[in-house]
Amino acid sequence: MVSNYRLPVVTLKDLRVEEVCPIFERINSSGTRLSTYDLMVAATWSQHFNLNDEAKVIRTALTRKGFGDVDGDTILKCLAAVKVGSVKNSDITGLRDIRDKNTMDGLVAKTKEAMLKAVDLLTTEFKILSWDFLPYEALIVVLTRIFSVRTALNSQQVKRVRQWFWRAAISERYRVGGEAFVSKDIAKVSDFVLNGAGTPESFGDVPADGTWAKAPFRANNSKSRAFVLMLAQLQPRNITNGTAIDVDVALSAWNKREFHHVHPRAYLESIGEPLEHNAIANICMLAASQNKLVSDSDPKQYLPTCAGALGTQAELVFESNLLPSPLGSFQYSTANYEMFLAARCELIGELARKLCNGNAQ
Repeated sequence: MVSNYRLPVVTLKDLRVEEVCPIFERINSSGTRLSTYDLMVAATWSQHFNLNDEAKVIRTALTRKGFGDVDGDTILKCLAAVKVGSVKNSDITGLRDIRDKNTMDGLVAKTKEAMLKAVDLLTTEFKILSWDFLPYEALIVVLTRIFSVRTALNSQQVKRVRQWFWRAAISERYRVGGEAFVSKDIAKVSDFVLNGAGTPESFGDVPADGTWAKAPFRANNSKSRAFVLMLAQLQPRNITNGTAIDVDVALSAWNKREFHHVHPRAYLESIGEPLEHNAIANICMLAASQNKLVSDSDPKQYLPTCAGALGTQAELVFESNLLPSPLGSFQYSTANYEMFLAARCELIGELARKLCNGNAQ
């Protein structure tokens, strides 16, 4: 046993949590970074309360619903949103001032129930089956606040949730703004959803149809995630054989093999196509096994072949993927990439407007 090893100690007195963090990072020789959550665990700890244990309880409950990846900082934001309707850092760190065990236990229990209701709604209404497909963290924080105030929503309130959600996700509302913006939106969205105050347009505009042909498809992009959720609303079928796509599998975690470039990128590169190859409007869902079959085939050949093999189901299958009907005026055998994007964008825009108006698919 080492009995005479000397340890350096730095005592910090009368400092707020947000002041301690940068000081620790400057003197910490091991390079370990502490988040607000880490410091709050220490600041609120007592023999009767451990924030880390309470967060694990919430995370375990959410794991059963596919949201086990929620991190401690998000849980802290939800706790603050439920308590004071704000996610400003001062309000989050202010949670440490709750010294009464019963008060803290009550807040944790209320937050857990509200988060579970929020996740239930995200799952049933928007087909979000994992944290990977949530366009923004702010969406679950705001919904948690709403469900802490009202445990059940009526049909009109759910419609207003749809209007806010789709507009916020598609217009990338929470891409910038930070904690102050989200805190203002907690009050604004709550008043809109619960009381009908304001208009849905104040939460974002529906983008022009052509936007979908220019925006690249990326896993970490809100518009891309919103598009995937839009497709999920249609219960898509594989364009190769008409079988239903298991949306639960496709959306349980981000798996690029479940998404297919309608005009394969390798094909577009081979013909020197100048337009965005990875455009959102060039993406559809396709089971991984079927994706391999299509590979880099010429769309002027494989799409008409698929349509022919589907027979009377062709229109239903193509429409379930927001693809122009092969039985209409659009000719897959002769249409170039630009023509395809224009036709597809029109269909995507039509669905986007419908969803942003709060209509269920």
